[in-house]
Amino acid sequence: MKKTKLRGIALVTAIVCTTAGCTAGKNPTPPGSSASEGSAATQTVSSDNGTGFNGPMVGQTAPRGAATTDDNIPVPEEGAAAAPKTGDELLNINFDDGNTAGFMTFTNGGSFDLENSEGRLDCSISKCGSVDYGNQAYLDGFELVQGCEYTYSFDISSDIARKVEYRLQLNGGDYHAYQGDYIQISPDVLHFSVDFTMEEASDPSPRLVFNMGKMDDMSSDPGDHHVFVDNIKLKIKNADNASLAGAGSLPAYLKVNTNQLGFRPDDTKIVFVKTENDGEDFFVCKTSDSSIVWQGKLSGSEDDPASNTKTARGDFSEVTGPGSYFIYTASGVSYPFAIGEDVYNDLYKDAVSMLYRQRCGMALDSASAGDYAHEACHTSPAVIYGTKTTKDVSGGWHDAGDYGRYVVPGAKTVADLFAAYEDYSVDSDDMGIPESGNGFPDLLDEARYELDWMLKMQDEKTGGVYHKVTCSNFPAMDAAPEEETEELIISPISVTATGDFAAVMAKASVLYKDKDPEFAATAYSAAAKAWEYIIDNEDTVGFLNPEGIETGEYPDPITADERYWASTELYLACLSGAPGSENDDPAKYSSHLDELSKQYDEEKATHTDPVHGDDSNPENRLGWADIISYAWYDLARSDTEFASAAKAKLTEEADRMLEASTKDRYFMCLGTNYYWGSNMGIASDAELLYMAANISDEAKAAEYRGLASRALDYLLGANALGYSFITGYGTFYPKDIHHRPSLAAGKAMPGLLAGGANNRLEDPYAESVLSEAAPSMCYVDNSQSYSTNEIAIYWNSPFIYILAAEMK
Repeated sequence: MKKTKLRGIALVTAIVCTTAGCTAGKNPTPPGSSASEGSAATQTVSSDNGTGFNGPMVGQTAPRGAATTDDNIPVPEEGAAAAPKTGDELLNINFDDGNTAGFMTFTNGGSFDLENSEGRLDCSISKCGSVDYGNQAYLDGFELVQGCEYTYSFDISSDIARKVEYRLQLNGGDYHAYQGDYIQISPDVLHFSVDFTMEEASDPSPRLVFNMGKMDDMSSDPGDHHVFVDNIKLKIKNADNASLAGAGSLPAYLKVNTNQLGFRPDDTKIVFVKTENDGEDFFVCKTSDSSIVWQGKLSGSEDDPASNTKTARGDFSEVTGPGSYFIYTASGVSYPFAIGEDVYNDLYKDAVSMLYRQRCGMALDSASAGDYAHEACHTSPAVIYGTKTTKDVSGGWHDAGDYGRYVVPGAKTVADLFAAYEDYSVDSDDMGIPESGNGFPDLLDEARYELDWMLKMQDEKTGGVYHKVTCSNFPAMDAAPEEETEELIISPISVTATGDFAAVMAKASVLYKDKDPEFAATAYSAAAKAWEYIIDNEDTVGFLNPEGIETGEYPDPITADERYWASTELYLACLSGAPGSENDDPAKYSSHLDELSKQYDEEKATHTDPVHGDDSNPENRLGWADIISYAWYDLARSDTEFASAAKAKLTEEADRMLEASTKDRYFMCLGTNYYWGSNMGIASDAELLYMAANISDEAKAAEYRGLASRALDYLLGANALGYSFITGYGTFYPKDIHHRPSLAAGKAMPGLLAGGANNRLEDPYAESVLSEAAPSMCYVDNSQSYSTNEIAIYWNSPFIYILAAEMK
């Protein structure tokens, strides 16, 4: 990476264009070009006040730097880290305050508790499990700098003779140790000390670990015993050779950002420029020869609270010719982008294919899954929590960066696919999945794979639906799907899972009735059975993990929306004559709608939204927790007594988004509340806006669609970070995603929507490197940052919907 000067503008160049989204490697200042800084084709860029730019005219060539790389595409520059000093004490923990100093537990087949006993960390172990990390006590919140020499020490003992493993390790990936070893301990206190040099790249968020599982010298489990730890110290012995380069430094992001994938010819095209100046000139240039094809002026620069910057906008919608371009301004240049009718085709296919690549319970072949092919996984029967009963629940989609399967987010994903199919007639049958070419739309084939699994998750006796199936904890970060072989556990039934299940099954009974009436009848029967459970368990609260289960929870204290959605879809399925509904009365379901709507309002007033928190705005997004808008949309399109009220509620929500977007320079609706999975919120907001457009007059619909399109631009690079948040698409996109199949394959699966900015800093890595970042800047491309850089099926699904809307 090297810095050059572009006539007073600092740029950084490197070879980073490797995908179709980068327009075949074209670049702003191509090598071999003949124009020079002093030629008549270039003009001076004033850098003293930013307003004296006498820019080139249309038909001339944009200024360029003399030094280039093979592709000469601008990429962010790494920032500097604080210098460590000899003698700095990173940790000094003695447990004298009676607490456990922030230590956490991880188990993999083992069982233990942490407490403070007589001023020591007391690890009370009841079972060791079958691996050395079966019981793990760990601590985050420090850093290791390359080249520094450290002294690490602690006191340790046990009430039995046994081995333990100490580690200072990577907190992600393969979790390899920077320093660690096995040590023999006994009832006598051992004072252990070791000096080591951090040879690898600096790590701003490593993990301190004590492994107390089954060691190689254990012929059997030793049973109940204790391990005691005290006086933990980590000190820099020598910082003379410290290197500040490497992990933990954040990019100095580009100042000029737009949709990196590109636009169709007639699209609205906006560029965003971080600048203090008003009315700067900007230029649209060809990447082939840097010639300028269009010139415009930026708007006034205004405060953007979410990014804590002043940002101007430029509209270049008049540029419609197919080709590859970049934006040039006095403040910098943009990444390249394309204009063409087919700019989204490959992206759409990869976004949908992501769901196939997330399939569980079947072997994925390389022809369809590429580098992410694997043998059949998670096919053994799972045990129902708290019993010895087992059940076949194979199939479905892996939910996110782990291999758990969850009904609640799975239902949202299916709902988005159904909406895309219904609203935009997405009936392609050539997406490259095994079912392609069977004469049935691939979106419905893919949804069917999840629905078949969901049917297995229903309890045959009560009709209730089990919340999820996972192991007791997450597997290693680099584990391939078939390598997770721990016992599968079916977590208890939840009313949220049951309500979501009933809704999508009822909807399926309508969508599949013509081409697969037998499945449609099965789906309706299952939905009706689930409704019986809902009616019998009206006071049931949302799901919480039972003891011993540490995987994703998807808690939701607000359950009236799930019940409302279920009653809506069963009511509409009855009215449509879905197979299996012949002897059912629509009033059996519609009679609950008014009361459930009131309950929903009451619950929203008394509970905190589990996703958006107390300051969510708007409140009724199409998320996994707040899903009532799916019901409103289907009611609004129906010929029923509920249509008018439902339309009013949905469009009211859309109008709130329009209002919120006026306060954000990038047209987003989140204010300064960027939460876990904010990119899902942005995509789902756009989906709701398109839905509102579909039920509104043309004038209002144009407003809604216009704002929805800005969300797509944001996700593809028109944001304050300048990231295209879709792996493999654009120029500057996530490469170190928190996604086990990607880490196992050694490269990020294409077409994944990263979680995005999260100003709550909900993982140790994000907390380490983003503590000073503005809300919309709280993102880091590192697999350790699961709260900003994970992926999920229900994050991709609204993105699929908005792509379908854009491509219509």
